[in-house]
Amino acid sequence: MRLCNPDEFADVVTQARHRAFHLETRDEYRSESEQEGLHAFLAGEDPHGTWFNPWQKFVTELTERGVAMQRARIVTVPPTDYTRYLLALTPHNIAAGEDVRWLPRDHADLSDVTADDFWLMDDELVGFSLFDTNDWFVGGAVTSDPQIVDLAGTIRDRVWTAAVPHAQFRT
Repeated sequence: MRLCNPDEFADVVTQARHRAFHLETRDEYRSESEQEGLHAFLAGEDPHGTWFNPWQKFVTELTERGVAMQRARIVTVPPTDYTRYLLALTPHNIAAGEDVRWLPRDHADLSDVTADDFWLMDDELVGFSLFDTNDWFVGGAVTSDPQIVDLAGTIRDRVWTAAVPHAQFRT
């Protein structure tokens, strides 16, 4: 497994040729790039701001190349403030080209609930998201080990099938 800083980890995702799937299993995340939007949301304002533009550009570039961008979030219901923020922000993810689905934690398979966050690119490469003890994103760990890739694919398929598209998700 190869360790990557946040910028190197983003480069791994850009290597996807056909499909980039992202599983999120945490109720809280911390990232420097999201602080502005999260604070705006908690103050009752629109969380979308210029800080989100690089992500939208990133997604648009990949989807224009024909890469399917999929994101599944396993979440606690009732949602945390952070999850409510994500719910408010998700229409912008979708506008950029992502397909986003939600799965209530109590409807998920136990092994999926306890899975680490990961990206699966083209059923060939897995990138695990790494966080410090305060929930700050610090980079990733990447592998092409066939057993790990197969396990990630199994989790993806199970979660994606059970998850609800964003437009239909209710808390």
